Amino acid sequence: MFTTWYETQRKTSQDWLETLHRHPETGFEEVRTAAFVAERLTDLGYTVATGIGGTGVVGTLHGPGASLEAPGRCIAFRAELDALPMQEKSTVSYASEVPARFHGCGHDGHMVTAITAAAYLAAHRDFDGTIRFIFQPAEELLTGARAMIADGLFDRFPCDEIYALHNSPDLPAGQIGVPATAALSSADNIDITIRAQGAHGSMPHTGQDAIAAAAHLISSVQQAATRSFDARHTGVISFGLMQGGTARNILPDTVRIEGTMRTTAPEVRDTLADLLQDAVRATELLFRVLIEIDVVRMVPVTLNDSACVAAAVAAATRVVGPNRVTENARSLMASEDFSELSAIVPGAYFFIGQDGYAPHHPEFVFDPEIIPVGAAIFADLAKLRTSATLNSHQLT
Repeated sequence: MFTTWYETQRKTSQDWLETLHRHPETGFEEVRTAAFVAERLTDLGYTVATGIGGTGVVGTLHGPGASLEAPGRCIAFRAELDALPMQEKSTVSYASEVPARFHGCGHDGHMVTAITAAAYLAAHRDFDGTIRFIFQPAEELLTGARAMIADGLFDRFPCDEIYALHNSPDLPAGQIGVPATAALSSADNIDITIRAQGAHGSMPHTGQDAIAAAAHLISSVQQAATRSFDARHTGVISFGLMQGGTARNILPDTVRIEGTMRTTAPEVRDTLADLLQDAVRATELLFRVLIEIDVVRMVPVTLNDSACVAAAVAAATRVVGPNRVTENARSLMASEDFSELSAIVPGAYFFIGQDGYAPHHPEFVFDPEIIPVGAAIFADLAKLRTSATLNSHQLT
């Protein structure tokens, strides 16, 4: 039924994708994007709330026997509003018209997938309970979900379960991957400042060498990390920025280092944070420098709920068949603030494979052929998980 319906919807969904792609907006600036989403949902008959957590949008649709006072089971689907602050280099005819702004992660496609599912459910209102579509700002900043929660998201719009998807070049095109537990890693920001007494490069003994201290700190962290947790777990610390110095023969008095820490195992997160502190103290003693370190926790591991995983696998299997569904799919070291939402409401995050460049590449192109796949899975989940006949065994 969905496939037949989508053939009448395909051009509209493609038009939505091209419009959103041409006009990307970054985190908490998604004013035009949010208005576009709100207008589409309103036209479909959803009750729409805007301005949640800044630019967030929530669309609500009740089944025939449900209402605001008696919503029944409520199932939510989340999509992201924001784009990346980068220049597009793809060759699509509908390329970004905004300099240094690009939907290079596929959030435009995720939005269209969600709106397409919303359109189908509005036209086929044969579900129990209540459906919500949550369009979240600032996912790339890892702060949009927190902003919506702080603005009363789940108090104003309570949900029993929540689902989200992401395109993935790690899977064959059209293949569905559903991780059994951890889907994505936690993310923590590392900020380090090394302070020293500068000196001439020919006489390092008259001061302290902050650059040598930085090099030692980075290498010691990388070596120690491989021996600090069970090798069957995953964890990585990477430093992407180091600044210091003004001339080749002057030892600087300050060196700044910035990095990121990721893991899919919550217990490893604390282990790596302790390792960083120990490496800092050892480097201070060895190089006689002062080091300030700040590890800012951004988002936790995205952990899938077992009942929601089973539901996502069942829905995907009905949509694409068992041969195109990968159960217990491999988690990714990328991070997502969907984890903030699924830490409060049970949920599942799954992947849909596509060909081409990976997200965040300047030539990335979202594959529109996976829109009906994701939308059909969302629609199936909506009907399955709002069912009034679900018993306690099925919900565990």
